Amino acid sequence: MKSVLFIVNPHSGKNRSKNIETVANEILTPDKFSVDFVYTRFAGHALELSRMGVEKGYDIIVAVGGDGTIHEVSQSLIHSKSTMAIIPMGSGNGFARFFGISSSVKKAIQMIAEGEEKTIDTVLCNSEYFVNVAGFGFDAQIGDIYDKSCSEERGGLNYVKLVIEEYFSYPPQKCRFLVDGKEVEKTFFVASVANANQYGLNAVIAPEADVTDGKFELVLVKELPVFDVIPVTIRLFVNQFNNSRHVETYHLEEFTVLNNVPRLLHLDGEPRMINTDITFKIQKQSLTCIVPKKKHIGRRL
Repeated sequence: MKSVLFIVNPHSGKNRSKNIETVANEILTPDKFSVDFVYTRFAGHALELSRMGVEKGYDIIVAVGGDGTIHEVSQSLIHSKSTMAIIPMGSGNGFARFFGISSSVKKAIQMIAEGEEKTIDTVLCNSEYFVNVAGFGFDAQIGDIYDKSCSEERGGLNYVKLVIEEYFSYPPQKCRFLVDGKEVEKTFFVASVANANQYGLNAVIAPEADVTDGKFELVLVKELPVFDVIPVTIRLFVNQFNNSRHVETYHLEEFTVLNNVPRLLHLDGEPRMINTDITFKIQKQSLTCIVPKKKHIGRRL
């Protein structure tokens, strides 16, 4: 029998989480699963609850919510013996979309019973992990605004509209990077560090991302001429972003942003301000997740 802890963000999913206990108890039958539920009450609570779940030895810990909930829950599960499962209820659901996890509560719970376990890489950014995508350029600015917007202002078209509106007020950034012991200087507009492939809403920043290859992708976008803003943004949604002449992609295990100014950073869409060096380091085979069976999670051919 496997023990399962559901960590539920009750504010995600437009009340879809209300029937989570009923559906879970119907599918995860007591002859095979022991199921418990806890509910988050404040920002950071999912992290506390996941830490408690790991300490109590739950076999499976389920993040029920959006990318922010997944980010918090994963912090304690990385390098632990507990397996993570996801019931996606956010507006973007980038990490869940990458694995092909259904947004249907019933189907996502069935996946917990019938899916397969995959051990994947994660990334350590200074002292905090992330599982999906981080960024410290224009993408962080957009992520911060999008994070603060209400649910009615979200969605693919509104995301594109936001990108276009903010583009004209955001200056190109210049940074020095330390890669393989060498300093390089880059001027960029977008700077994303991708473990999986997308921000969410099928906005695919790193089409070749592979969460099992022991590397992440650093995606840099140069300053765009005005007439290229819309075409390049559209490329995000048609899985062709890396084919743009404005995009540079690097496959890395570690690099450092040599930083001494206040800089907006997001980890899995969660914004924070940082004014020290920022080091990204791959954590190979560090998190076990339940995913749909026979789902290819490496590079898409």
